[in-house]
Amino acid sequence: MKKILTTSLLSAAAVIMLLSGCADPKITRTGRNAIEQLLISTAVDRSVAKLDFRLLAGEKVRIDYSNLTTQVDKNYVQGALESHISASGAIIALKAEEAAYVLRPICAALATEDNQLLVGTPPLPIPIPDVTLSLVIPELPFFKRITRNGICKLAVEVIDAKTNKQARIVGPVISSSVNTNWVVLFLPFTTRDFKMGESGPTEIYWFE
Repeated sequence: MKKILTTSLLSAAAVIMLLSGCADPKITRTGRNAIEQLLISTAVDRSVAKLDFRLLAGEKVRIDYSNLTTQVDKNYVQGALESHISASGAIIALKAEEAAYVLRPICAALATEDNQLLVGTPPLPIPIPDVTLSLVIPELPFFKRITRNGICKLAVEVIDAKTNKQARIVGPVISSSVNTNWVVLFLPFTTRDFKMGESGPTEIYWFE
């Protein structure tokens, strides 16, 4: 009788594991997994795109990144800013003494955050008589939502290089990105507000 009960419990647990689905983000061995990196970079791209540097068109500028030293992802912010500033017509000076203005980026927020909602049952341990094997029924998510957000708040202080006085502040701006893992009636799927997937060859533009 005990053997039949044990077999029945194991069979039931196996069926439940097949039905439960999975919506949890995958484990990574790097500092940030791929989705976290995409969330951060997308939020940075959106914030940088909102900054208007057209008034600096034709001016030579130097960028001081000292205020970004505490941000883990500062290198991507630097690259995105330099590309956007150059595209706006400003010239990044090769020598500090050539710059008419010094730009000091200030990043108040650059991080990800998660929140989760579960309608169902959490993981449950199953006591099995006369067996040392421990068995746990996985959670049964009739409805589950794991939302991950990337957030970037960014501003750039413009300093007159000759007088060391503040000329203006560009921003602040704040942007976000979203990736959501769902389970609805045991069926998992994902939604996000940025594109993923293969893309074709890119076009090359030369600026005169």
